Amino acid sequence: MTYDKVALLFPGQGSQYVGMGKEFYDEYQFVRDIYDQASQWLGYDIAEKCFRKPVFSRKIMHREDLNKTIYTQPAVLVTSYACIRVFEERCRELEVELKFSLLAGHSLGEYTALLVADAIDFETAVRLVQKRAEFITEFSKAYPDAGLMAIVDKKNALGKDFMDELCKDFQVYVTLINTQNQIVVGGFKKNLGELSRKLKKDGKVATVLRVEGPFHSPLMKPAAERFRKELEQVDLRIADRPVIANVTTEAIVDPNHIKKELYEQIYTHVDWKQTIEKISGNGADLFIEVGPKKVLSKLARDIAPEVKRLNVENAASLNKTLKALKNEEGEEPVEGEEEMPEHILPSDEVHTED
Repeated sequence: MTYDKVALLFPGQGSQYVGMGKEFYDEYQFVRDIYDQASQWLGYDIAEKCFRKPVFSRKIMHREDLNKTIYTQPAVLVTSYACIRVFEERCRELEVELKFSLLAGHSLGEYTALLVADAIDFETAVRLVQKRAEFITEFSKAYPDAGLMAIVDKKNALGKDFMDELCKDFQVYVTLINTQNQIVVGGFKKNLGELSRKLKKDGKVATVLRVEGPFHSPLMKPAAERFRKELEQVDLRIADRPVIANVTTEAIVDPNHIKKELYEQIYTHVDWKQTIEKISGNGADLFIEVGPKKVLSKLARDIAPEVKRLNVENAASLNKTLKALKNEEGEEPVEGEEEMPEHILPSDEVHTED
């Protein structure tokens, strides 16, 4: 079939894994150049952070650098950018027309979306993301007793009234609205513990997450204020395609609106559910997730199941997507276990920096 309205989706923190981007790095010189350029700006070898396996000792497993926010965020940005560059190059070589009308990224992924929409150049994106990660990490340390908790109810939608009640009764903040059945709240551990016990009695799944801080909550406002000073110093361009914003879920193209979004995003909840609804409501008939894993594709399946889904993260997924765009074979729905994006790791403990 022919796709008339394609939307590109870019993943955020939580999609990282050791070895992401390695196939493209080994095959394409321009991908190695991307990693090398980013390494110069960051001051460390970002390829090494992406590809190095964790170290085991007799007593513990040392968590790889890739799962530390300070490295995770630049790594996911660089890998996602390498993936889209390979995708574009292969489309040109095979004379496959890559037309996309809208873009969106989950939290950190919004920077990749703006980069692809030509609102920001690669160097500026890397430097901003590095500062973002630094400030988030720094100010998270001021709240060692705060964190995030995922709430899942596969039977019932978690509506606005439910979320308002949680915030009022347990003094927590909604930080991510991922689907109608999956949200994340942030706050102090004592309050999260009390909320968890109540939710489990009600038959809902409540999992305290292994994270470095209360991301996307008002507690991160000081980090946002410091980051705003960085935003004021950079020059952005008018985007050549609309990016659906995480906070307002409106299309943004103007530099002033973009800076406001990136500032507010740090301490305001991400509404991914409404973002996907906005894109599908604009007539999108295909989502292509570009970057590590298929987390956003699975969330999109739950929000807008009528929209087809493809992804590009390695050679196999790239070839499958190219064939679908060339009408050589139909794409298959993205299936698998539910995963959580942005800051979420498979653990029931709150992570603090080593």
